[in-house]
Amino acid sequence: MRTIAFLVLSMISARIACAQSTAQDTVLIDTDSSFDVNYVKFDLSVRPDTEYIAGSVEFRAHANALRPDRTIQLSLRGQLSVDSLFNDGTPATFNHFGDKLFVTLNHSYSPSAPFDLVIYYHGFSTSPDRVGFIHTWQNWDPATGIPISWSWGEPFGMKDWWPCKDNPADKLDSADLYFTCDKPYMIGSNGTLVGVADHDTSQTFHWHESYPIDHYLLAFVCTQFDTLTHWHRWADGDSTKIMHFVFPGSVDTMGPELGLVDSILNLYEGWFGPYAFRKEKYGIAQWHGGGMENETLSFCNDADSGLVAHETAHQWFGDAITCKTWNDCWLNEGFATYVADLFMRQNHGVPYFNDVISSREQNVTSQPDGTVHTPDSLLLTDVLNDRLVYDKGALLLHMLNFVLGSDSAFFRCLREYVTGPLRYGVAGAEDFRTSVEKSSGRDLKWFFDEWVYGDGYPIYDVAWNAQDSLHPSVAISQTGSTPNSPLFTMPIELEFIGSDIDTTVQVWDDAPLKPFGFTFSNPVTRLVFDPHNWLLDGSLPRTLAVHSAISSSPSEFRITKLLNSYSADFSVDKSGPVSIEIYDLLGRQIAMIPLGIQEAGSHSIPWRTETPLSPGAYFCRLISERSNDEIAKFMVGN
Repeated sequence: MRTIAFLVLSMISARIACAQSTAQDTVLIDTDSSFDVNYVKFDLSVRPDTEYIAGSVEFRAHANALRPDRTIQLSLRGQLSVDSLFNDGTPATFNHFGDKLFVTLNHSYSPSAPFDLVIYYHGFSTSPDRVGFIHTWQNWDPATGIPISWSWGEPFGMKDWWPCKDNPADKLDSADLYFTCDKPYMIGSNGTLVGVADHDTSQTFHWHESYPIDHYLLAFVCTQFDTLTHWHRWADGDSTKIMHFVFPGSVDTMGPELGLVDSILNLYEGWFGPYAFRKEKYGIAQWHGGGMENETLSFCNDADSGLVAHETAHQWFGDAITCKTWNDCWLNEGFATYVADLFMRQNHGVPYFNDVISSREQNVTSQPDGTVHTPDSLLLTDVLNDRLVYDKGALLLHMLNFVLGSDSAFFRCLREYVTGPLRYGVAGAEDFRTSVEKSSGRDLKWFFDEWVYGDGYPIYDVAWNAQDSLHPSVAISQTGSTPNSPLFTMPIELEFIGSDIDTTVQVWDDAPLKPFGFTFSNPVTRLVFDPHNWLLDGSLPRTLAVHSAISSSPSEFRITKLLNSYSADFSVDKSGPVSIEIYDLLGRQIAMIPLGIQEAGSHSIPWRTETPLSPGAYFCRLISERSNDEIAKFMVGN
């Protein structure tokens, strides 16, 4: 899903709405596991010029382990009035409190026993905190525009227009959706259009979704549309109906642009396996809400290639497999973001892709903290956090691509994930890890611990010495962006460049400071750290030229041998404590020496260790109030 900020005054962002709409909620997410919903049938009347809705929703469900009082919990906006409720054809007791609907079943159903509910309701789902049911005008002008209304489910908008079990873990097996609206308006929705019943002044559109679908992916849009249809032929000869819904005023421009949908579908099917809903359709419906990946019918403002690529990617990642909990919403949004980036690389080239990756990295590192996995405490406000769920989630996959070794290995793992046992079901981060580990034959717990659950990102400092240009040595130091950041163990690329050499080697960095030695047949004069920008570390690839000891940090830090001691030459930009740590070439800490509180400016401070250092090479790390530690290499002679 991609949101747009300037929709209308009455349409606020999903995350703000989620925070506000829970004021009356007893529980935001329906955690009631005493029953599962298998099927829903909507019979609803909607209008394009208001958020009024009326009709019924039928549930076919089964019991798991009911509570002794036989009460189950659903979600329904408090402004919507429940007229009556039936359990297996008999009136049932209910209590509509705030945005929760508590139903007392008429019987104590044994585990797996089926039961039906039919709920009749009506009302206006109005501002200021409603986001799941919106109306506006195609040209934004109430005086001259064609009205339009739509639903919006992700993450907590469904209760704004129908009584639901508001939990992504409970996926429906199928659904029938009957929507009645006045002529000349029409309804676009999920699945296959079974038929249109004509009445005097209205029409009823019957859509059927035969594939499993999550509750928040059920959707409708009501307005005047031009429908553009054709059949998309897949590489294996099978066909799927393409059905776009476009504003009459946009059809001449947006219509031809939507030809890119067929190219996107072919590319994704080649990468990730068959489109999961081939027997029904795929299409784009125009609205004014940004983007939303409703199953078989994505809602998009226009035919912008990045937007359409993102929402179409969700048909594989988000719809065919849906996040089990909103804590792992990155499995939907991070995936769609990165897959759309890969589509743009295919269409616009590697330099464009690199700029996109760099932009996402700048966004993620604009703040030091945050995890891809959204903690429970932030579900109300940050479940759709653009910096962490979308961009850091995408960069996590970018790094996983690097760790797996190639696009082909990465695509194979994703293909087996989305076409395997989890297809048409739900998944969490650990389900995805298990799938990738099985496909790749590798243990990836370390990677998921660091990048899914770990806070922040690494900040690297690089020092190298190439005075002997055939045998350069490199030291890589890392600190976390926050005190809670883990040690980020990662492969790192180093590119060595000289007049007759340009070679890239990969090293394994698994220590706070780790030295590496290299031997080349031709002299090297430059070192590029992370030349392809695989790492999420807040910096672009860095080129280091030859000096006796060089740090990639902005200021020089040097160790100088004196007669009976050493001198640390450095500068700090603000007052604070300063210390140095001494490491040998195996990365073992030899000593830690405090240098006291130092004022801002340049300093040259003598120091010595308690016991003399043995002859050899050492790395010294300067620790100060700077955001990045600095590293220097020095030698101890006989």
